[in-house]
Amino acid sequence: MFRGYIAAVVTPFKGGRIDFDSFGRHIEWLEGSGISGIVVCGSTGESLALSSREQKELIQFASEVVSDKPVSKKIKLIGGVISPSTETCLNLMRNSEEYVDGFLCICPLYIKPSQMQIVAHFSKLSASTSKPIILYNNPSRVGTSIERCAFDSLVKLKNIVAVKECSRDLSRFILWRKDLSRDFDFLTGNDDSAFGALAMGAVGVISVSANVCPQLCVSAYDSFVRGDMTLFERYRDVLASLNSVMFAEPSPAPAKYALKRLGIVASEEVREPLTSISVDLRRKIDEFLEKVNFEEIKQCRSIKKSA
Repeated sequence: MFRGYIAAVVTPFKGGRIDFDSFGRHIEWLEGSGISGIVVCGSTGESLALSSREQKELIQFASEVVSDKPVSKKIKLIGGVISPSTETCLNLMRNSEEYVDGFLCICPLYIKPSQMQIVAHFSKLSASTSKPIILYNNPSRVGTSIERCAFDSLVKLKNIVAVKECSRDLSRFILWRKDLSRDFDFLTGNDDSAFGALAMGAVGVISVSANVCPQLCVSAYDSFVRGDMTLFERYRDVLASLNSVMFAEPSPAPAKYALKRLGIVASEEVREPLTSISVDLRRKIDEFLEKVNFEEIKQCRSIKKSA
């Protein structure tokens, strides 16, 4: 169900409030790029700085934007479920289930649960919904990792259909996948090693960089899948430069600055404790946008013309 490039979208703010005009403009721009889906209220969307009401409003609004398209052009809408509390996760899912195509559920952060507790947590989330669930394993953010014993238990639950894997162990994409007896999608959440993960068996990328250059990301993915390595290498090298500036300072502040420069969102505002990016990083992002052609990015053409 979940393949290709999926943008983990930012949440635009203006004057402390959600800027729904910018949010809708961003989603429509992403839809025109050929991406396969969006994650709303994920970590890139500053979900931990949002109230439960704001999260519901964002997902409902995104659903209205996405639904206002022919079926052939609709992208997947995935709701982020980011909380250390099982009950809070369940409430987030109840509030947004009618609007989403699936949920991205992170391993409980900060509290460092045991593998048995991880299984119990995700099993309860699975039982609460008929919608597909993507496991989200991000040990650098949450302090613990979904290990093989827990993974083998969780893939038995029929509506757990994919994993967003953010550990640095690329061998998981091939070693864990080859022993499965059913369809299950391995996705990577690391832009900097995305194509290494695809080579190891991942089928998609949940991406921060896709906020800024969605067509570049889609073109790179498509050329990889087609086996056009000459074209792929060109896109890959440009995306390597993009990825380096997108994560030079805490995300999503760099992506928000780039989107403001592109005229997609009205403000680069983030919620504290995040702050706007440094003058030096602004210069580097400006140089990148100029290098790959500012107007072509805005129009979702990227560097495809010159390929």
